[in-house]
Amino acid sequence: MKVRYNYVKKEDVKYCEEHVTVKEAYDYLSQTGYRSVPVLKDNGKTFVGLIYKVHLLEHFVERNGKDDDKISDLIANKDAFIYENDSFFKTFITIRRLPFLAVLNEQNEFSGIITHSNIMDVLEDSFGMKTGGYLLTIGTKEHKGALKDLVTAVKDVNIEGLLTLDNGDKYLRRIILNLSGDLTEAKLEQIITKLESKDFRIAAIEKITN
Repeated sequence: MKVRYNYVKKEDVKYCEEHVTVKEAYDYLSQTGYRSVPVLKDNGKTFVGLIYKVHLLEHFVERNGKDDDKISDLIANKDAFIYENDSFFKTFITIRRLPFLAVLNEQNEFSGIITHSNIMDVLEDSFGMKTGGYLLTIGTKEHKGALKDLVTAVKDVNIEGLLTLDNGDKYLRRIILNLSGDLTEAKLEQIITKLESKDFRIAAIEKITN
């Protein structure tokens, strides 16, 4: 899955131009309610970095800065960007403590931002929060072919989502399996019995409604 399918487009992003003053940037952040926005130059084409409200306040209070000072020296996280064609899952590693990442196209032009909310949307989709259904938390001893065995056991029903946890653990893995919500209770019980017969342990079952 590529970043290009899960980010906020440029036309919906609030940002500052590199040439604005500290006062203008502070007023803009206060008006929009954001603690940080991207800084762009070249009429909004080039990503420069992030400007934080807290840094603007520090400039005024701790450094006796002037209203008409430029924000150039306060721009942070100049490498806080990712490309449209990068794997979406790269954002998990890159974003970490940042409020968002800028998204650039193949021409290195600013296309938008990817936020923690975008990441949560993808995770919610994996958990079946959008489609609904039965969410099974399954424990299994780590072994080669574990996922294949699980999928084979439920091959006659629709799998809405599949997420694995504890990857890399030598002994135990948890698997989150989302099955279609139109299953009857009898069919669900049949699936559980089948999974348990193959040494999968059902740790929890939740009904998700959308």
